[in-house]
This record gives sequence, structure tokens and C-alpha cells, in this order.
Amino acid sequence: MLKHFPQLRNDDLLVGPEHGADAGVFRLTPELAIVQSADFFPPHVSDAHAFGQIAAANALSDIYAMGATPVTALNLLATPAKEDQAHLLSILGGAREKLAEAGAVIAGGHTITARTIMFGCAVTGVVHPDQVLRNTTPRPGDVLVLTKPLGTGVIIHGHATGDTSDAELDYTCLVMAELNKLAGEALIPLNAHASTDITGFGLIGHALDMLALGQAGMVLRYDDVPLLPRVMELADRGNIPPGSRANAEFTACRVDYGAAPDSVVAILNDAQTSGGLLVSLSPDSAKQLIARLAGGGYPYEPRIIGYVTDEHAGNIKVECQ
Repeated sequence: MLKHFPQLRNDDLLVGPEHGADAGVFRLTPELAIVQSADFFPPHVSDAHAFGQIAAANALSDIYAMGATPVTALNLLATPAKEDQAHLLSILGGAREKLAEAGAVIAGGHTITARTIMFGCAVTGVVHPDQVLRNTTPRPGDVLVLTKPLGTGVIIHGHATGDTSDAELDYTCLVMAELNKLAGEALIPLNAHASTDITGFGLIGHALDMLALGQAGMVLRYDDVPLLPRVMELADRGNIPPGSRANAEFTACRVDYGAAPDSVVAILNDAQTSGGLLVSLSPDSAKQLIARLAGGGYPYEPRIIGYVTDEHAGNIKVECQ
């Protein structure tokens, strides 16, 4: 929407709303910049506590993707006037746990009445102005690391249709609630070149944002992409959320899928909630990132899923066996 207005200019605005940036960055001093982002949405799981955790983890991911450290958060809550208070407290309690795990403090927030519940956070982080990590600076020769498995949209849709169990949904909630903290803290020390978090636009949509300047292309190897259990089976059975279908239609003109089946296209465009980081960095740094996450007790398996090339600039080629 902001593209319809002239951008407000300031020399200290280091990252603004252009190119699908994960967060805005404003320089306060030569050695300190603040990183700001906000996100909120209606519940897509019935467990209020889990929803609060997921919403907070999702908001924090934008800060981690920039290589910054979260410091404060504001709760953003919309609720029907007669909503059960215990339910709302469970949401806020879940979010509080994740914000505390991130080392951030809750500085306040805002609540309004609405027809349905929506919750999220506005989060502020800090970073040195010279160390801001953008999402539009991948370099040819880099490899691409994805830190969480894909398929949250497929699993949630499958639960709504009765194709996935409560236990499968609970596991997916744990994945969504996992902070990108360990990976985020490693990005600057490992000299990552670009990073973004995978959320509503899917892996393909956010990867295309990384190519927004048209300076490089990408090759993604589907067989190396980590997936949640049974995601391919569920996608083959038609468990594709409307948002994922819309993502695939929107990105189709910039992606060569080769002979990949429709289910692969859907999974690569699956609308994620609180997904992992997609990081562009040198092959040696990628190995160090994966080792650092494993050594830090990270519960999932980050993988190298492709590479950055100077061919087909601005576009993605998918390899699928």
C-alpha cells in the first residue's frame, strides 16, 4: 500500500518499506540503530497459549532476520468485548514466555474491541548501523540455508479437514513457536550476506524478495528442503490453503519449476506462520551455521537447499528429482 505514497525521507532511515524488508531500521547514533517490526493475525490453532507463543515468535523473527537483538515489545490485541478473560490471559501468557526467552521486555501495548480475536506484537531490536543484515544482498556463489521445515499451512489445513491428528498439530505448533534466536545471533559473526524469515508469502515468495534488486538468481533443490512429517502426502491429498494457492499464482511468472508436480509447487509456496530463516552465505559459513545450531541444541535440521547464481537474475529455478 505504501507504494502509492511518496516515501518519507530521512538520512538515518537505513532500511524502509521497499523491497519487502523484514523490518525498518533507523540510526540513532553512529554506533546504534533500532530495528522495528509489527505483526498480528487471528488464531489458526485453538490452543490459546500456543497461539500466543507462535504470534510472539513470528514477530521476533523479523528482528532476528536483520541480525539484530530484540529488546522491547508491545502487545497488540483485538478481542470481542465479552471474550473469556482466561482465554485472553492464556494468549498473553504464551507471548510473554517467548518474549522472555528472547530477552525482550514488554513495554506496554494496545487493546481494541473487534468481532474476532487478533494478536501479535510490535517489536524493537538494536544493531550496529554497519552490521544491518538486509534481505536483498545475496551474492552469486553463496549457498542458501533454511533453518525450519516447511509445511505449517498444509498441516493446519489438514487438521481442519480431519487429515492430521491432534498430535501432528501439536508438533507443528512447537515448530512455529521455536525462536529463530540461535540462527539470528550467528548471522553477523558468520558474515552472512542476506537473510529473511519465511512467513505468509512462502519460501518462494520470500526468496524472490531477496532477488528484488535483480542482481542475482537462485536455484532451489526441492529434495533438500526440510519438510514437516507427511506434508507431501497431505499436499497430494489436496490440503493446500487458499493463501498458498494464491502465492503460487502470484510467483509463477518468475519461477521455472521444470517438471515438478503440482504438490511440490504448492509446498514451496505454502503460506508459513513463524517459519525459519532463509540465509545466503558462503559455503564454509553455511557449514558453520549448521554446526552451531546443532551444537546449541537446536531441535530441527537446518539444510542447504540451493545456491545463488549470476544466471537468470531476479528469478528462481527449482530442481526436483
